[in-house]
Amino acid sequence: MANNLQRLTFAFAGLFFFSFPVWALDNYKEYKRDTWEFEVSSQFFRSEANYPESGGSSQNLPNGNHYQLIDITLATRYMPRQNWSVFGWGNVASAESKDSIATRTNSTLSEGAVGADFLIYNEMFQLIPEVIAVFPFEKIDNTSDTVMNSEGVIEVRSRVIAQKDFGSFRGYGWLGFNYRAEGRSFLMPWGVGAQLKMDRIRLGAELFGYQSVSDDTDKNSLSRTSYINGVNAGSLKFYGANPALMDTQLYAKWLINRKWSIQANGGATLMGSNAAAGFHVGGFIRYTFDMTEGYTTEEAYTPVNSPVPNYRSNMYDNQMSSDKKVQQFKEETDDGVDQTLFTPRPTKKQRIQQDQELQQQLDDTEFQLELKSNKKKRRR
Repeated sequence: MANNLQRLTFAFAGLFFFSFPVWALDNYKEYKRDTWEFEVSSQFFRSEANYPESGGSSQNLPNGNHYQLIDITLATRYMPRQNWSVFGWGNVASAESKDSIATRTNSTLSEGAVGADFLIYNEMFQLIPEVIAVFPFEKIDNTSDTVMNSEGVIEVRSRVIAQKDFGSFRGYGWLGFNYRAEGRSFLMPWGVGAQLKMDRIRLGAELFGYQSVSDDTDKNSLSRTSYINGVNAGSLKFYGANPALMDTQLYAKWLINRKWSIQANGGATLMGSNAAAGFHVGGFIRYTFDMTEGYTTEEAYTPVNSPVPNYRSNMYDNQMSSDKKVQQFKEETDDGVDQTLFTPRPTKKQRIQQDQELQQQLDDTEFQLELKSNKKKRRR
């Protein structure tokens, strides 16, 4: 029975690794306004050793014990603006612990989370604060016989990410503070990463971890140690007192098109204190929905840049449109019709002027006649 369950678990892990490999918030943030992302992911972790309280190299669990965990996550992220986003996820965790006495399993909806990030500086590099509230759906009960699949306490995770895009290369890092309720130690998460950006491929590597910056209120509790040994086969994956850990991850992301992308990742722990030592593999498949799709605007009219010809157009040689030809035009009137019939009648003002001119001529003629008459009389 235990062997069959173990084979089944590995089969599911392989399925999600290749088909729906884990959703995790991208440590290098990208923003595109009115974009909504949906994601399905999984992460498989297996441990057969712990890092002791004193640190140093890992120590195997007794009697060949082991602990393993599969996380399946549904997540979404919405970017209403070019400089901030909101997101959330729900996680289903399936844990298994095996010791010399029994094999224990526990599959539940383990936690949900909501968060936001903001691009507050975007000049020489980008600076992005992020805050996440995590709510457990199952708490740790020291009196139960159920293997643990989460920390089981409310957490407020915060960090500040600094990142820089150099073109084909990206660099980023973060530092933060995690509040954990119910007397757990507070943590300081940290990490650095680098990414190689190609046409449709992103290749990256990360070194990350956390350090306790306060003490668990019951760090020396014997009942706590007994519970971990009993239900978790001695693994310190969860519920360790004042834990610290350094981990690694390599990942490859394929941008299938502008809507779909997938990522595969894997890594192993390097060192720690009161934490589980092991390896992890996973990835995600992501769908990106552009909220502005279907709303198109007509392109503005762009005048055609036609050069002015440096020669005289042929249209100026057209006889009907040439000013020169029009000025030389003369109407033909030799058709046998008295053209005086078409002469316009004078206006009243013209008639008065003509009468005045005629009267003046008559007066001149009469004056000349009087002069001639007077000359004749003098001769007599």
